[in-house]
Amino acid sequence: MLTGQFTLSPRPPWFVTHRTAAVTGRRLTAFAARPGWAKLPGLFAAALRG
Repeated sequence: MLTGQFTLSPRPPWFVTHRTAAVTGRRLTAFAARPGWAKLPGLFAAALRG
C-alpha cells in the first residue's frame, strides 16, 4: 500500500539527487542574464525532469 502524496513540484537544482541540475543551472543562468519568453519552456522542462 502506498502512503503519501504525489506532487509535480520540481526538485531544487542544488539538491544532490536532482538529475538535471547542470542543465537546469545553465538554463536558469541564461534566463537571468537575458530573460525571454522563448527560454521558459526549456527551463521548465529541465526543472521538471530533475
